[in-house]
Amino acid sequence: MTKSIGRIVTLLSRSILMDLRDVIEPFGITVGDEPYYTALAYEDGLSQEELTQRLCVDKSATARAVKALETKGFIRREVDSLDKRNKRLYLTKEAKSTHKSLVKALIEYNNELTSDWTKEQYDFVYQSLEMLESKFNDETGGKKKK
Repeated sequence: MTKSIGRIVTLLSRSILMDLRDVIEPFGITVGDEPYYTALAYEDGLSQEELTQRLCVDKSATARAVKALETKGFIRREVDSLDKRNKRLYLTKEAKSTHKSLVKALIEYNNELTSDWTKEQYDFVYQSLEMLESKFNDETGGKKKK
């Protein structure tokens, strides 16, 4: 079989996502909710449209994740003071305090995942993957190819 970066990245992604369930779900969110939750933890007060753009996903995925996080009590919507038609998304107090523990758990998982690597190996793999991501974003404008 021919060596394929895409194939190995896909297989690794699936395996890592399955592992991440055990890390993330004890915090009351799903693996699919986590990027939205984390984006708001770093940039609270985004609109749903801004959140969609930051994560390079489609609007319907964002709508589902926002609804799920709101139902779980992790985010609240507030009318934008400058544009009453827009709503801003904010993490609740509980979600903000939980996020610190989630980040710690994710860092521990990452460290465990790469524990056999040297710093140089880690840096090389990370930079290589960043190059692939950058190439993808340059070619697609940050949007999924159809």
